Order: sequence, then structure tokens, then C-alpha cells
Amino acid sequence: MTKTIYLFRHGQTEWNLIRRMQGHSDIPLNDEGRKQAQQLQNFFKSHPVEVMFSSDLMRAQQTAAIANEVLSAPTFVSEKFREVFLGDIEGMTQEEIKNMHGEESWLRWTSHEVKNFSFTYGNGESALVAIERFKNGLLEVCQSQSFAVAGLCTHGLMLKRFLHSLRPDLLEPLPIPNCVVYRVDWSPTRGFEFAPELTADEAGA
Repeated sequence: MTKTIYLFRHGQTEWNLIRRMQGHSDIPLNDEGRKQAQQLQNFFKSHPVEVMFSSDLMRAQQTAAIANEVLSAPTFVSEKFREVFLGDIEGMTQEEIKNMHGEESWLRWTSHEVKNFSFTYGNGESALVAIERFKNGLLEVCQSQSFAVAGLCTHGLMLKRFLHSLRPDLLEPLPIPNCVVYRVDWSPTRGFEFAPELTADEAGA
């Protein structure tokens, strides 16, 4: 049985506004983030889900709860859907990171290319490790829970890296604004499949 999962990023936070790296820091939504999450209600009215999953971090749980207000689908949270752990750079702004570590390392860190997925700053979680964590969590719910369509609220860097790991042929980085939605399908025989050309317009990305 094929299952559909609508993966979406949380709404805006104050740290997003000043480009401060959040990682596992538990930052809440700001007013704009709550408005963005409310807009997701329209998406889920036309794309109803039977269950909602979320990262256990506050900004994701708040977004999922607001997006799910109309449907009131059962909700489950998991730390496996958290943002990439950033280690030494967590809490720093992008400019501070570039000034301390250089532009080249920043480009490797933010790259969507699989060849850079082993790179990380000190004490941080590499893309390879984060993707494995996220994928295992998603596989676990697909195999253990009975649903045809689900929603899952996660984080920007995690979402970008997971989707590009499914489609390493994509030359351009996927746009990942707050509350963007992308569709992934899973089946026991084919695993996870992602076709952005079929979902970006549909989701309003």
C-alpha cells in the first residue's frame, strides 16, 4: 500500500528573522509564524490527512497544532524529526559563522549536493547522520501505523537535506521557506519517492 506524507516546515520564529541558527534550541513561533501556520489550514482542508506527525521542538509542535485545528487528526511527536543538531555553531548568526569559519565552509555546510553531506562544524550532526535519523523515524511510522495520508512538521535544513537525498539529480536547491509543503510517497517495495515537479505548485511552495 502506498502512503503519502506531506512534509512541511514550521512557521517563522524570531531567530529566523535575524538568521540565527536554531538547531535543537527550542524557539517558539512569532506572530508571523502563527499566521503562516494558519494558512496551512487551507492546504489541509483540500489535502486532508488521517494523522499528523511533528518534531518535538516547540516551533514544530505549534505549527502542526495550528495547521491541524480544522481536521483535528491524531498527532504524534518524535525527536527523530528534529532539526539537524548544529553543535558549536548553534545559536550563532549566519554572518558570525562565516566570519569565524570562512565562506567556503559555509557553502559546504549549506550545500544541497550529496558530496558535501559528510561535512559538519564541530560537535554537529552531519547531513548523513541527520538524514539517517529522520528517514528511520519516517520509516518506522510508515511501517507501524495504519494511514494512507499523513502530515509531518519538521525543520528547514532537515527537510532540504532529506528531500535532496531522495533526488540527488536535482541541480538547484529546493526552496524551503517557512511552512512550505512537499509531498513524499512511500511503499514497501519502492521505499520513499519524491517528485517535486508534481508537488511544489500543488502545495503553493
